[in-house]
Amino acid sequence: MSGRHTPPATAPPPARRASRWVALALALATLAVYWPVTGFQFVNYDDTDFVTANPHVQAGLTAAGFKWAWHSNVARNWHPVTMLTHMLDCQFFGLRPGWPHLVNLLLHVANTLLLFHLLKRMTGALWRAAAVAALFALHPLHVESVAWVAERKDVLSTLFWFLTTWAYLRYVEKFKVQSSKFKVFYALALLFFALGLMSKPMLVTLPFTLLLLDYWPLGRWQFGPPFPWRLCLEKIPFLLMSAALCVVTYLFQQQGGAVLDVRNLPLAARLGNALVSYAAYIGKMFWPRHLAGLYLHSGQWPGWQVALAALLLLALSVLALLQGRRRPWLPVGWFWYLGTLVPVIGLVQVGMQSMADRYTYVPLIGLFVILAWGAWDLARAGRWSKFLPAAAAGALAACAAATAHQLTFWKDSESLFNRMIEATPNNYMAHYNLANLRARENRIDDAISNYSAALEEEPNYADAHNNLGGLFLDQKRYDDAIAHYRAALRINPGFLRYFNLANALADAASARHDTNLFAEAVQTFRQALQLDPGSSQARHNLALTWQAQGRADEALAEFEQAARLDSNRLDTWTQLGFCYVQRNNMERAAAAFRQIIRLRPGDSGAYGCLGNALAGQNKLDEAIPVYLTALKLNPADYQTEFNLALTLSRQGKKAEAADHYRQALRLNPNYTEAQRALRQLQSP
Repeated sequence: MSGRHTPPATAPPPARRASRWVALALALATLAVYWPVTGFQFVNYDDTDFVTANPHVQAGLTAAGFKWAWHSNVARNWHPVTMLTHMLDCQFFGLRPGWPHLVNLLLHVANTLLLFHLLKRMTGALWRAAAVAALFALHPLHVESVAWVAERKDVLSTLFWFLTTWAYLRYVEKFKVQSSKFKVFYALALLFFALGLMSKPMLVTLPFTLLLLDYWPLGRWQFGPPFPWRLCLEKIPFLLMSAALCVVTYLFQQQGGAVLDVRNLPLAARLGNALVSYAAYIGKMFWPRHLAGLYLHSGQWPGWQVALAALLLLALSVLALLQGRRRPWLPVGWFWYLGTLVPVIGLVQVGMQSMADRYTYVPLIGLFVILAWGAWDLARAGRWSKFLPAAAAGALAACAAATAHQLTFWKDSESLFNRMIEATPNNYMAHYNLANLRARENRIDDAISNYSAALEEEPNYADAHNNLGGLFLDQKRYDDAIAHYRAALRINPGFLRYFNLANALADAASARHDTNLFAEAVQTFRQALQLDPGSSQARHNLALTWQAQGRADEALAEFEQAARLDSNRLDTWTQLGFCYVQRNNMERAAAAFRQIIRLRPGDSGAYGCLGNALAGQNKLDEAIPVYLTALKLNPADYQTEFNLALTLSRQGKKAEAADHYRQALRLNPNYTEAQRALRQLQSP
């Protein structure tokens, strides 16, 4: 009889038990390090586009919102599935920021566990798979993807990336044993891929990564002849979907003005930035210092830096190819890194950033694989394997500490923008965003200081000139406001620039009674209207400008045009009503006041004015109930009490008129007109 202990038949194998404990440790460690995000706020940096200033999202998941998501252009990109998840957040949690942060964190945990499962299943290397997953979970370069609500698209699309890879792996396994289920898993892979593409366009390189996995660890082909045409053919549906999404994304980004043409950024500068960025990401992986939410494009890198980066990338690529047969994980990891970064490396320049931490969320997996498998090989070759667990634990502890530190910069907008300013030189966008935040907080001096700093770093930033002009206009610093509005108009001519300059000129002219400024304001409004003839606001403001000059006819014509363009403008109907009263056109005045009542049924003043207009047409029977409605809405309106008394008096209803005169006097004992009218009414 054997003395060995036989485990119960129901107990899982030791490897499976270890795998479960590793998965649990990965999940708990990720939650522990990232848990502070559940107390973070939304930031005024893309979160506005995606959630806090997006009425479609804030309405929750509605039929109208669902339809909107499929043709919306949010932050100059098309990602309907991501937008639907933001709608679900608002449906269940409202605008409480802790919940969407928690959703991002849970998606990151799910991605970590899926990555661990996939690597372990494909390679059978439990601890190396765990190391890659732990680096993915805890590396500080991934903070931006998790701690930023607007980057839901990153963690969500990666979930579908891993699910696509899982379905593809199951397809390969079923195909090998000729199971009919392989078609189901192939279709499932296509479905997950489509959902991922509609979460974030970066998944366009996923078919390329499947081909890499075919080489290692799946072992479906070898480098060299014959070329695996059959494996390429099975990727064609994926490639067609990627191509279609590339076209859609480019059109959306170009429509939103995010794509810079070669005149703004030459191809040589883009290529140089791409080479330097590839090398810089590797440097940041090993030494994650001065991480920031935005690294502005420097324009042209020094030639020696570009050459050095190109030499490094070439050397590493040659090394990976030469070692491909002995160490297949090396070319797979290296070309995973190079290939998955292609959509965001800047060859097609979108936006003003030269690089971004969030772009490394998936690409660094390739380098993590090289680190884990390379360390394993080195340890075995040098008999250092007993030191490997301690070294790995130390590296992961350092990553966790750096991640915890980096998280603090994402807790609110102020921390984020101050970090950008501290970590990156001449970051005019950070100063600009901080200035916007200060302006919303009514910290005007700080806002002006930061707008000025942004313009020192980038004098041709039209938006900063525009916003600074607005602050100066609010402070009645007309010359400063006009100067900045002129600068914004010179840099970026357009309707809004002409409109803002015209308003500043009109305000300055009114304050100074300067006819030359009035004339320039009128001319500038007309230039704005040439660009946007349908702007009721420009028509309305032009009318106010004419009105300030005493040009009543011109003002009336513009108010009427503004009302025709937008029949729901309360301010325009109010001005029209008084313009008609001044012209004694009570019929049109009554129509204008009725429009105000339509738009704001509880406006007691509009009822009072309508009563006056009806009385002015001798429609006394119609005026009286209108006055009574006004008084019901505002019983303290002594002027309407007086007007009602006058109307009753005209009808010969002296007793009722006297009652309302007395009520007017109770409300305002010093109302001399009411006193005089009551005495006349009571005199024999």
